Amino acid sequence: MRFFCGLLSALFLNVAFARESFTVGTELNLGFYGAPTAPEFALDTVDRYGGNWRGLQIPLSTARSYERIDPFFAIFLEGAYKDFQVRLDFPLRKDLEAWYDDNLKTNVTLNPSNLDINVPLEGFAKWDYGAGFIQFGRFKPELGPSPHTLALGGAPYHDALWWKFEPNIFRYDFLFSSLNAHLHGTPATLGAAPPEGSEAWEQAHWSVDNQRNRSYTEPYKNLVYHRLGVEFSRFWFYVVEQSVIGGKQAEFRTINPFMFWHDNFAAGYTKSNVVLEMGARPIRGSAFYWQMAIEEVKSPVGEKDVDSRGIVSYLVGYSQEIPTQRFGDFKYRLDLVYTDPAYGNERLPLLKYTSRRMYRSNYRDREDADFADMYFVDYPLGYVRGSDAIDLWLTTGWKYKQHEVSLELAWLRQGDKGTYADYDEALQSKKPLSGVVERQYLADILYSYRLMNAFSVFAGGGGRKYRNLSHEQGENGQDFWFRAGVKVSFSYTVGASE
Repeated sequence: MRFFCGLLSALFLNVAFARESFTVGTELNLGFYGAPTAPEFALDTVDRYGGNWRGLQIPLSTARSYERIDPFFAIFLEGAYKDFQVRLDFPLRKDLEAWYDDNLKTNVTLNPSNLDINVPLEGFAKWDYGAGFIQFGRFKPELGPSPHTLALGGAPYHDALWWKFEPNIFRYDFLFSSLNAHLHGTPATLGAAPPEGSEAWEQAHWSVDNQRNRSYTEPYKNLVYHRLGVEFSRFWFYVVEQSVIGGKQAEFRTINPFMFWHDNFAAGYTKSNVVLEMGARPIRGSAFYWQMAIEEVKSPVGEKDVDSRGIVSYLVGYSQEIPTQRFGDFKYRLDLVYTDPAYGNERLPLLKYTSRRMYRSNYRDREDADFADMYFVDYPLGYVRGSDAIDLWLTTGWKYKQHEVSLELAWLRQGDKGTYADYDEALQSKKPLSGVVERQYLADILYSYRLMNAFSVFAGGGGRKYRNLSHEQGENGQDFWFRAGVKVSFSYTVGASE
């Protein structure tokens, strides 16, 4: 640990005095961060390590709300030397379950057991070489026309390498992300066989169509994403391919960006999909966009007697920015999303289009009968709400001098063929909204006012009306939440950029 801290210090000191800049900054956020959550904190106990030691599966809706709250205190370090940048963020924020159990949903705590110990949340090095950049570390890549994109949209961050290349009208992005290969079903006894029906057992005993009796159980899961296209002032077109490599260590031919598009028939340890994206800018500040995600294209064909159906999902959206000198800047976005019941799903757990994040926690006492120190969240690698959905989103914003207002309205429908649904059952449902359908009407508004460069206040809240929440028949009602607080930020920079 001492060596690591010394290495970081040397790195930033060298950056600071190498003709460029070094920045240290702090941010203080104190407030109430209410948000929509699931009725129960955990869906299921997915691992037992003996005695009362457990791992819990957390609903996606709760985790998505938690990821959007600000830490109550944060320090960031950023150094730049010419075209090279390094950034590290160190936040102090409330533990996931401590925030969920708090009726006021405050983000502040002085109790060490209520602190989130999963840090850092962001840390990367980035080199800008003029026609693009190369970025390495932990970060959130923005690679879609909308927050509701069908590719690479759901995970809060990736541990990844990202190469962007943009000469003239040509566009190319390549991203290699290391995903968590943890499988539920750890035996309570070291060396014992996993229980039948668990994820660890399924990975070893089940197969996909072109696996040809092979078994892939190595502890690896990676994502290879690349996007190729052209972009003009009024029009753009992209072809996106993303592939999950699970149960087997990634090889050069499966991650090489110059070989990935062709002649890569990985038998049974990859799952690929293709996203076609088109967009147009008919007027200034506008963007009309369309995406179609296609899965289950068998190559080579003929692996089984019955042809598998195609899995197709869609996104259609429009955004508009309206800057004015007198009344401030307005913007809005309207998105319609349609995802297939089997979208992102697969028979083998390590081939599902999910990024499994593990939260370590000190919140529960070891002596408690329901002790758990590990929480799991499966974030989709595509649309943020996953499969079996027909959703309509409207987001608007207004900014004028120190005032800023944002409003989100949503009409949400989702069937019960989600991440944990049996793949073969999901394939039988050819259209969205299968099984017990969850329905939500959601509204959320937030107002903020910046008193000075370093100090601002905010207030807002929202509510929703729902039916069959979490796909529980008869779970009907409404709930409301409140947000308010203050933010204080400070940064100090040594050196000046050229």
